[in-house]
Amino acid sequence: MDIGQAEDWLLDLARRHRLSPSQRQIVQRMLGMFPDVAFLSTIEISKRAGVSQPTVTRLATALGFTGYPEFRAALREVVLSPSTAGRAAVPVPGARLPFPRHSAFDQESSNVAGLTRVARTMPAAVDALAATAPLGVVGLRASAALADYFGYFARRALPAVRVCTDAGSADDFVLHMHQEGASAALFFALPRYPAGTVSAMRLARGLGLTTVVIADTALAPFADDADVLLVAPVGTGLIFDSHAAVVVLAISLLDAIAATDPGRTQERLEAHEALVDRWVY
Repeated sequence: MDIGQAEDWLLDLARRHRLSPSQRQIVQRMLGMFPDVAFLSTIEISKRAGVSQPTVTRLATALGFTGYPEFRAALREVVLSPSTAGRAAVPVPGARLPFPRHSAFDQESSNVAGLTRVARTMPAAVDALAATAPLGVVGLRASAALADYFGYFARRALPAVRVCTDAGSADDFVLHMHQEGASAALFFALPRYPAGTVSAMRLARGLGLTTVVIADTALAPFADDADVLLVAPVGTGLIFDSHAAVVVLAISLLDAIAATDPGRTQERLEAHEALVDRWVY
């Protein structure tokens, strides 16, 4: 195995496990330390990665090893395989991982291609969200930008779209949607799953609203609280999750909802286009 293959081994290992941002940062730095990384202590790695020693230790267990010694032994086995033995250390210790890395693109391409699997549940989501007025959209923390993205375009095609990205008012938001006659709500619930999202989702269901949830896996701990679960995997090959598949799913969902009333959609889009000259540069 050459140095590039050794790096790919570590990256593939990281992709198969759910890592925190700080743990991903360590992996990124370690990728620039081959082959030396297999012979460094947790103290040395923590200094080079700019994290605490316990964080390095926790990374080993997060990757499925019993502890750092077992993880380091696996690293050494990879580095000392015949194809890499005797090679000089070419990466500079502490160097950042070059961006972009092809495997991240490959993973996102696979995630987007896998969206065909939501075809079975998409019609139920479209029916529920097309029938509700107002349409409430909830997304907290990492999901806030996704909720805003969906809401920004939804307002151009649909009436009475409301978005909540504030964890402190999510329950109130759901209650107000119910009081205003909503029959369903859309939730973006991606890692790390905010407790406020799950609380609001359960409240909505308790009030009789149909809960349509976009999550990264069908095994999410709150999956049973979703009336309709739409799965869009997130990319985990970089320091932070990437949401290409979620964005494609969200805009596809909106397109399908808008298509349930094409006359209304056309009228609203034409009214929006009439305003474009007022703000476009």
